[in-house]
Amino acid sequence: MRILELTRKEFAGGRLIYRYDTFGYFDVKPGRQGDSFTLTVTPKNAARRHIEFAAEIFAPALQSPTLFILLDNAGERAGYLETEPENGGKTLRVTNFMVEDGCRRRGYGSLLLSRAKTQARALGCRALSVRVPAGNFGGVRFLLGQGLTLTGYTALPDAPGAEENEPTLELGLFF
Repeated sequence: MRILELTRKEFAGGRLIYRYDTFGYFDVKPGRQGDSFTLTVTPKNAARRHIEFAAEIFAPALQSPTLFILLDNAGERAGYLETEPENGGKTLRVTNFMVEDGCRRRGYGSLLLSRAKTQARALGCRALSVRVPAGNFGGVRFLLGQGLTLTGYTALPDAPGAEENEPTLELGLFF
């Protein structure tokens, strides 16, 4: 198993296909507690849905993206993770992240996310940030299990693959 690190110059573009099944979503309720803003996140069951969409690698809006491609022992792509520094280099944003259908629950996602954490620390970032649709139940559960916490929320579809009117969760890890 190995991870390839590619930059825009080394990779002439392309699209990645996301595929996942969802059977739930995270209901987010904003509130106030004194002078503080609060978010209550509750897992909810939903009808099972198959989601599939494409995302552009090295989208033109990204200034200095890096793409990590994880290859399994047979040399097949098992997953990928794309990052972009933002906020003047204070945060490393994960812009694309997926483990292929047949490769999930083998530690590949943890390996890729660990590589992003290492990159963030090497760049001197204070945080790692990921946006994920609230309906990507498995993805949100995975990220929470990796130590990321809820840092923000929008009612707008702001994450790759988010459906119309689907909230987007912002998850982060602070160093």
